[in-house]
Amino acid sequence: MNPIATLTLQADLRYLRIVSIMAGNVAEIFADGANVAEFCHAYELSVSEAFTNSVRYAEPSQKEKQVKICFWSDNGTLTVNIIDKNPQFNPITEAPDINSYPEGGYGLFLIHRLMDKVAYTREDDSNILTMTKQPKITCNNALYY
Repeated sequence: MNPIATLTLQADLRYLRIVSIMAGNVAEIFADGANVAEFCHAYELSVSEAFTNSVRYAEPSQKEKQVKICFWSDNGTLTVNIIDKNPQFNPITEAPDINSYPEGGYGLFLIHRLMDKVAYTREDDSNILTMTKQPKITCNNALYY
C-alpha cells in the first residue's frame, strides 16, 4: 500500500499550519456523509497535536530534527503515521486534572479521544505514532460504520 501523501518537515512549530492544512485537506477527500466537518476537525486536530508533540520533545542536540508524516487510506479508513527520532515515550496517557489548569498534557489525551485507533511502535531509533479514523456515514438519522 502506497501513501497518499508524505511530508518531511523540520521539527519546528512554524510548520504547524502546513501540517494542519494538509491533514484537513486529506481528511476532506475521504470524509463521507453528514459528519464531514466533525471528521475533518478530529483528524486535523489529532495530526496537529501529534506534530506539535514531535516538535516539543525533539532533543536540542539533534542537528537536523525532522518529522515525517505519511497519510494512508485503505477500505475507507484514513491512517497517518507521525515518525520522529525523539526519545521513546509512553503513548498511554491519563486524563489531565482539569481542576489544576495544566498548561500541557492534553495532546495524547485528545488524540486517543478523537481517533478510532492509536498505536505506537519504536523501530530503528524512531517513534512511529499511527492514528486511524474511519468516517461514519449518517443516513436517515441512523449511524453506519
